[in-house]
Amino acid sequence: MNGSLHETTSSEDASEASDTSDVILRALSVLAHNGLDGDARTRLAGTEVLVPASDTETRKLTLPVIGRAVLVFTSEERMAQTLPDVQCYHLVPLGMIPAHWPGRGLALTIDPGSPEAVTLSAEGVHLLLGPPLKAA
Repeated sequence: MNGSLHETTSSEDASEASDTSDVILRALSVLAHNGLDGDARTRLAGTEVLVPASDTETRKLTLPVIGRAVLVFTSEERMAQTLPDVQCYHLVPLGMIPAHWPGRGLALTIDPGSPEAVTLSAEGVHLLLGPPLKAA
């Protein structure tokens, strides 16, 4: 699904970002204590995030690399604060990210610059968002 920035009230956007961010943070908290928790993994993988796209990349999902990180966002407002020149995005579930991972040595940062920012290593991305782990 593709999108472009449009006007929303700041309270709607802040609420959306907070809700999505809370879902991600709660799922990661559960997984920190029990990495095999299937419900938390499913919730995390199904949470939709905004992946910035250039005007020419509206059909193909290419993860944006800035420095050593792939950046994704939980709201248009948070994306605009960090990347004010980006006007287009893909709305995708976090679970799609590993299939499009651009390379080794990168991290995934969700909502960079916000108090709820989360950074996962490449290994963490594949571990938490990849195929479910089998119990030993």
